Amino acid sequence: MAPLPRVKCYFDVVCPNSWITIQALSSHNSLFERIDFEPVCDFKIGILHNAQIWNQRRKVHNSRLWKAKKETTDQVESEETLTEMGILQKIDERGKKLIGCERVEPPVDWRNTYKSAVSRGSVVPQLFLTSIRERYPDLYEPAIHHLGKRLWNQRLPVHYGCHMSTVSRELGIPFKNAEDIVARLSSPENRAILNRNCSEAVNFKLTEAPGLILTTDDGETIKVDKIDDIFDDNIMISKLSSSNTTFEQKMSANRL
Repeated sequence: MAPLPRVKCYFDVVCPNSWITIQALSSHNSLFERIDFEPVCDFKIGILHNAQIWNQRRKVHNSRLWKAKKETTDQVESEETLTEMGILQKIDERGKKLIGCERVEPPVDWRNTYKSAVSRGSVVPQLFLTSIRERYPDLYEPAIHHLGKRLWNQRLPVHYGCHMSTVSRELGIPFKNAEDIVARLSSPENRAILNRNCSEAVNFKLTEAPGLILTTDDGETIKVDKIDDIFDDNIMISKLSSSNTTFEQKMSANRL
């Protein structure tokens, strides 16, 4: 059975849509050659995304000045133009809307859980997962699911170091090592990795988590708009068949 292309999932465990996407992918991991879960901070993506908006606006403005194009009225890029550039939405204007997924039940009372988690403004869970992947790669995906269940199923806090210490011990990490992980959560290395992941997500025109990127056998990357699309044969064939003539045959083999 030939596997489907590799999938990279940019996720924020504090985001309900990310938790839904993680569960859907994990429960169907046999469909893919490989799934890479990349931790990001939802609001960091928004900040970097907005920075791109202003940088591109400034470049356009400076270009107009440099070329000495005089216009009778100053014109600002319309929302339609920004939409075409893939860089619309301000972080303070977007509200979290739950995505639909036929394969996963949404978290119970997700709005209050999300509101409480976001109000803390913490990146501790993301830094914790970054650290776990570096030091205990075999525990990385179990840690993702453990944190997700703790927050979304049990509705327990995940925003302080003491919470991550508890999670570490529940994962079987010795006390001394668990405390060392917590002590180094905000290390420059962890923050650099998290920032790099967020920058990559923005480069793929993502405005918030989660983000799904497929990589074909030819190395081409393709953005998937919705988690349900990845399980829809017609949509996937349409997205990928142009770059891989054998993809439709792979799809048929995997669905049998």
